[in-house]
Amino acid sequence: MSINTSTASRERQLSRAFIGIHDKTPSMRILYVTSSIRDVLGFEPEEAVGQTAMWFIANGKAEEFRRLVGREVSEDSVLITKLFVRTRSGIPVYVRLLNFSCDNLAFNVCFVYSEQLEPPQVDHTPLPVELVHGQSELALRRHSLLRAHQESSRGMASAGGGRLVRACLMLEPIGTDEDSSNNSPMGPRVLFASNSFDRIVGIDASDVQGMPFLLLVAPQDVARAGAFLDTVKTAGTVVVDHFMLLANPHDAQARPVAVEIMAAGADSGAVMLCQLAKRNGPSTAAAAVDNDVLDGYMSLEEIISSDADTTDIGDVWMCGIN
Repeated sequence: MSINTSTASRERQLSRAFIGIHDKTPSMRILYVTSSIRDVLGFEPEEAVGQTAMWFIANGKAEEFRRLVGREVSEDSVLITKLFVRTRSGIPVYVRLLNFSCDNLAFNVCFVYSEQLEPPQVDHTPLPVELVHGQSELALRRHSLLRAHQESSRGMASAGGGRLVRACLMLEPIGTDEDSSNNSPMGPRVLFASNSFDRIVGIDASDVQGMPFLLLVAPQDVARAGAFLDTVKTAGTVVVDHFMLLANPHDAQARPVAVEIMAAGADSGAVMLCQLAKRNGPSTAAAAVDNDVLDGYMSLEEIISSDADTTDIGDVWMCGIN
């Protein structure tokens, strides 16, 4: 990339993890896998793409897994389970899987436990399930009271009807200062954005495709976001950070919106999960309403760090299970 990334990004790197995306059809066809699947499971990404996600589920739990992730779960919730998955070596590994919903896609983050369990020969135990809600009931009630005051504001909290919206982005391969042939001066271009992304930045997701990613970023955070992209390219695992995007980046008066992004690199580019962050935004009346609504939201980092055995973030928060 040709942009100066001297401002260090405070991203978190998560050990032994990869991201996989599959559709929500009964076949659960895998559409995208990050390169770190090589280190975690031993498979090449191209071996996984096109397969059914159930093929990777070990110990006869494939159908149970299909029923589990196929049930209706709201966009502001995260389904968490622990299970054994196949590896190239033939020895299953025990993982913690986070299943996020992004429109018609399932965005899965898979963490490997540092201490492995011996897979049972016959396993009749149901898969453990946690359903973590991204928004408290208090926040929903608060939103209903404030909704009349934010009709004119754009961004996810106002457009999303009080519900937490997550979006998926796919980028072209991330270049470097030495090799930026694939990228514009403002970083890699967006190859795909899920429809829900328009409820974060205020423009149609199709208009985002082809746009250099850093043009979506608020000017004060471009260096930070550039450093984040460089880390995504080189980390070989999942990375989490937060910075400001522009709500309606085509508007000269666009206001910044704080987002949290979880990302990982792949041979074909990079993939991101984006949601509004629990940070103070700009000091405008509309943003103040948005931040008040966000008091009940759970950050990606909080959800990830709820199990210290699969991350190096630390056990800073315990998920509330319903």
